[in-house]
Amino acid sequence: MTISKPKITEKWQKKNKYGRPGTPLNYTKVAIHYTGESDVKGSATVNYFNNVVANGTKVNGKYIYASAHFVIDLDGTIYQLIPLNEMCYCTNSANSYAIGVEVATTGKDNHYTDDTYKSMVHLCAWLCDRKGLDCKKDIIRHTDVVGRAYKLCPIYMVLNPSKYTQFKLDCANLKAGKIKTSNIINCTNGKGKVTVIPTTATTKTKYIRILKDVNIHSSADFNSSSVVGKVKKGDVFTIAQKIERTGTDMYKLKSGVYITASTKYVEVFEK
Repeated sequence: MTISKPKITEKWQKKNKYGRPGTPLNYTKVAIHYTGESDVKGSATVNYFNNVVANGTKVNGKYIYASAHFVIDLDGTIYQLIPLNEMCYCTNSANSYAIGVEVATTGKDNHYTDDTYKSMVHLCAWLCDRKGLDCKKDIIRHTDVVGRAYKLCPIYMVLNPSKYTQFKLDCANLKAGKIKTSNIINCTNGKGKVTVIPTTATTKTKYIRILKDVNIHSSADFNSSSVVGKVKKGDVFTIAQKIERTGTDMYKLKSGVYITASTKYVEVFEK
């Protein structure tokens, strides 16, 4: 299954030797980090990487080398700083094979907001999906690379290993199509709830009614080459899955074809 790409705000770092050296990367792991201090906006971390480190900054007489491919903010915004095919300076010895994801945290225990957690799951699942990686094995923590004595990072996921396991399970289930992004529940907010896989006992069958004649497609896109027919106003079909896309979403029908989710053309009902 191919899951939709999450919404990403591009904040490209300029080429520089301190954070974006342009070294080619073919990633096999996704490494998660935390920004080091709770309740600091991810946008501040983006600014630090792109406008402080990238311009050459010394601490104790030595230049800082640091960056990340992605930074996830407290409101769930995903910023991308470095292209996926270039290395960043984020995960020490794993820089040569890992995507680096810095995540803003909240509270004394550095847990995640609901919006942040949902974006973490969506991004990491998508990154694994595009490379055929195993979410349960190939999503790693910074500490897994450098050891606990060097750094506890991301500190919440290190000190709460069961929540780290649940996070990876959520990523795996999203990647496998067992859940949708709307199903994702933040397991780190202290409420004791976790994401569950919907069952036929808890969900009703959804249908769409065609409001205007519209094309159906063989794949989840609106390319003319994927058009395989047209359905008529008044027709009713069973929905198998909603496909979240950048732009207009689509529905996969029980027959295996895809159709727009635009309310201009279809309406959804249950029974």
